[in-house]
Amino acid sequence: MRLPCLSSILDRAREVLDDVIYPRHCLLTQAYLGAESTLLPSVDDLALAAERGAPMGSALEVLLQRHVHPDDYLLFRVSACWAVNRSSRIDAVIYAIKYGARANLACALGRVMARHPDMQQLHPDAAFMGVPIHPARRRERGYNQAYLLAKGLSMQTGHALIDEGVVVRQRYTPTQTSLDQHDRQRNVNAAFVVPSPLLVRGQHIVLVDDVLTTGATLNACATALIEAGARRVDAITACVAT
Repeated sequence: MRLPCLSSILDRAREVLDDVIYPRHCLLTQAYLGAESTLLPSVDDLALAAERGAPMGSALEVLLQRHVHPDDYLLFRVSACWAVNRSSRIDAVIYAIKYGARANLACALGRVMARHPDMQQLHPDAAFMGVPIHPARRRERGYNQAYLLAKGLSMQTGHALIDEGVVVRQRYTPTQTSLDQHDRQRNVNAAFVVPSPLLVRGQHIVLVDDVLTTGATLNACATALIEAGARRVDAITACVAT
């Protein structure tokens, strides 16, 4: 009989701990969930299914290219799972992941993101990479939520996961949330560096992040990777601001 691996046992232990620390009320509707099994801890499956999906394909790329000059745009394909606006509730999940210490929720969300059609069509050699955050911000949160999303995607799809540290965020940049388009771009210029280019040379990399706004951060990270020799850079985010 095949015994469960240690990582599976630890993941289950974290889920149980989540249920103890965070009562089983839906983050989206506040309805009590009880012991019901759900795709995401503390999120009702029907409420999640009711959230509006993000634009797909060229429609999403058109949104991005409004903010990034075509000559500087280096992302090959960009995907997102849900649309975030004033009427959406999925941002409650993102908030819990980024500011509520819900590390296990981040990994579970990555597993759900793997259901996106674009993730089903990835070339076998594609590898996931969480967009890096500055070490100071990582110390504040205790983890990089983008890396945990990438980990969930990797676990669900079987594609490789690129280690943290392969790309380094060398500047402590202010959060993008309150910045306008021009300041977002300036905020991330030269923010990323690849210390050992051999680790990415020739690779097909899929960047992973929580929220896509103008695409400035993703494109800046893709620029560093392409300049270091990566063959192709795609991106997927949990949400896109619409």
